[in-house]
Amino acid sequence: MVVAHKVGISLFVTGGIGGVHRGGENSLDISADLTELGRTPVAVVSAGIKSILDVGRTLEFLETQGVCVSVWGPDHTFPDFFTQDSGFKAPCHVETPHQAALLIDKWKELEYQSGMLIAVPIPSKYEAEGQLIKSAIETAVQEAASAVSGRDVTPYILQRVFEITGGHSLQS
Repeated sequence: MVVAHKVGISLFVTGGIGGVHRGGENSLDISADLTELGRTPVAVVSAGIKSILDVGRTLEFLETQGVCVSVWGPDHTFPDFFTQDSGFKAPCHVETPHQAALLIDKWKELEYQSGMLIAVPIPSKYEAEGQLIKSAIETAVQEAASAVSGRDVTPYILQRVFEITGGHSLQS
């Protein structure tokens, strides 16, 4: 994000962004990408917040950082990386490439020094598999609570989800 901004690139795409980790209200484990989005005027297009994180708290944190959060789709339903509905809403949504470009242009015109997130939900043909992955994530999170701590939690969860889904999480 920083490098893109420094070389004049105002938009980039990534798989999923980091966020507030589960239990982050106690640990203050918050991915650095959130604070960077709050201070770097770049539009980021992604599949949303990584599902192993706390989507609701992440959206709230982005709001406190002044980040414009939008969803590409027919409504404000925010995706959670593997499924189209995280159970949370984004403040706005765009339905066409033209609307997305207009939103980005208007954000730049306002000269905000914070970034923008446009979340694009997983295609519906992959969502059934996404529900299985979401279930695997919940299992892995429960296992991790008694198996690891600190910086070992995320790698543990990702590995367990990979194992539980027989590798399908990586394909999605």
